[in-house]
Amino acid sequence: MVCDARHLAALARKAGEKRGLTLMPLLIDGNNLLHSLAPTERSRADVRHLVLEAVRHERFQVTVVFDGPPPDGSPKVEHLGRVTVRYSGSSSADDLILRVLPDGSRASEWAVATDDRELRNRVRNRGGRVLSLSEWRSRRPRPPRKLAHEAKLSSHDIDEWEAYFSGERKNDSD
Repeated sequence: MVCDARHLAALARKAGEKRGLTLMPLLIDGNNLLHSLAPTERSRADVRHLVLEAVRHERFQVTVVFDGPPPDGSPKVEHLGRVTVRYSGSSSADDLILRVLPDGSRASEWAVATDDRELRNRVRNRGGRVLSLSEWRSRRPRPPRKLAHEAKLSSHDIDEWEAYFSGERKNDSD
């Protein structure tokens, strides 16, 4: 059986959906998200922090796109682990989001989070999936599973292990 990348991506997405994970890349309309925040939290830095915290336990790429140039001293594209922050420069963030969104059937492998009606329609027309900002913010990713708690060793156990690894351990049959 021959498997191409698209087929493998579809299998991974289906497996992730069964476990409640979204594996498709996500584009977030940064300015739209910024204006949905409380007035005291309306900065690009607050949006970056919110997105970084929200996707900390997720296993997919997120790109936040802001209108306009980057802040002074910042690059046009910032890579922050699984989160990439892009600034549209002289074009609109909507146009940049549509340039990043793949053409054809691959667009269905991506999601865009925005409340901008025009952008939502343009993404749907391209075949992409759309989430409202409230849908995106209300999802509850699962934190990574914690390892089973190990019982603490007694001082006797520690002495035995230290003796074993130092070569001082007596043979049990002695």
